[in-house]
Amino acid sequence: MNVLFVASLGAYSTANYLLRALRDCGHHVFAYSDLARDGASEVGGGIVDVEALSRHHDFQPDLVLFVEGGTMKLFPIGLERVSCLTAWYGIDTHMDYAKHLTLSRAFDVTFIAQKQYVARLRADGVHQAHWLPLAFAPELLPQDTPTRDLDVAYVGSMNQALHPERHALLTALQQRFPANFIGPASAREMASIYSRAKVIFNKSVNNDVNMRYFEAMGTGAVLVTDPAQDNGAEELFEEGIHYLTYTDRDSLLRAVESVLRDENRHRRIAEAAREMIFSRHTYRHRALQLIDTVSRSKRQVRPGADIYFGVFSHLRMPEGMLAACLAALAQQGPGRGDWLAAKITSIPVRLAAGVAAALSAARRAWIRFR
Repeated sequence: MNVLFVASLGAYSTANYLLRALRDCGHHVFAYSDLARDGASEVGGGIVDVEALSRHHDFQPDLVLFVEGGTMKLFPIGLERVSCLTAWYGIDTHMDYAKHLTLSRAFDVTFIAQKQYVARLRADGVHQAHWLPLAFAPELLPQDTPTRDLDVAYVGSMNQALHPERHALLTALQQRFPANFIGPASAREMASIYSRAKVIFNKSVNNDVNMRYFEAMGTGAVLVTDPAQDNGAEELFEEGIHYLTYTDRDSLLRAVESVLRDENRHRRIAEAAREMIFSRHTYRHRALQLIDTVSRSKRQVRPGADIYFGVFSHLRMPEGMLAACLAALAQQGPGRGDWLAAKITSIPVRLAAGVAAALSAARRAWIRFR
């Protein structure tokens, strides 16, 4: 399949792993990013006309795929003018449902990482919405198998103001288990750290089944997490067999201590989890699932200026909002409006930034008085 892949390929972007998996599965992928990154076919601005891009490179896509992440300041336009199916993958629906609902209305097919929102999206009119969980990228694993010299590890933010409960739990772990790594790290460093750890701590945000589920299990550690309710964790894994849970500080410390004391139990859980990951939950599995779902989907959405305006409003991209307004003007029919639109829309989008602030102010005023 020819896939026109649009994603902001940041250092921690899920898109990097999905892009590599699609190519490893044999698909021909042209990747557009607003960040320079290995794997990007072209690097450009935050608004990309996919129809014009495919014509320029003489690339006939069978699928246009947008993946959320990175700068969060990249989005494709021209989706209504391509003949192929369009799809997108939303990672953080649990953080902003309204934004994801608006973005979903621009594509034929929606994939989201958090299962609990699939039914809600469908009820809100996104009929081809599907669950595509996060996964593990085996290529991150260190070449040599390190010694597991860390009792507990956690790679992520330590921001106390944003996540006071998580910070308190991490502090308790640091105090009880001196052999630890807790703090930020790169993706490569994360995999190396987790490969040295016996236990990985996780605290979900808004009930999400996050990357740490898959990273902990894939690196052969035992995941200890707070429970995610009715969001797919119980369909992917079995609690007590593949991971352990806690509900508060005391139950967290008990869970970690108990699995560290019992080496046989630790080995059973870690091995069962790792086997499950490599048999069902790598990004190759997700790429295969995505392509299979797309092959059974229908072309049904051709977004107009109103949809694009909503998308760029949620993404806080005033230049995109302006471009959507100009596009709406171009659709007003024959006459002076047509002529004026042709003149204005011939200006490159990058030159529109100077008037973007005025547009944003106008939109704020309109919201107040509507």
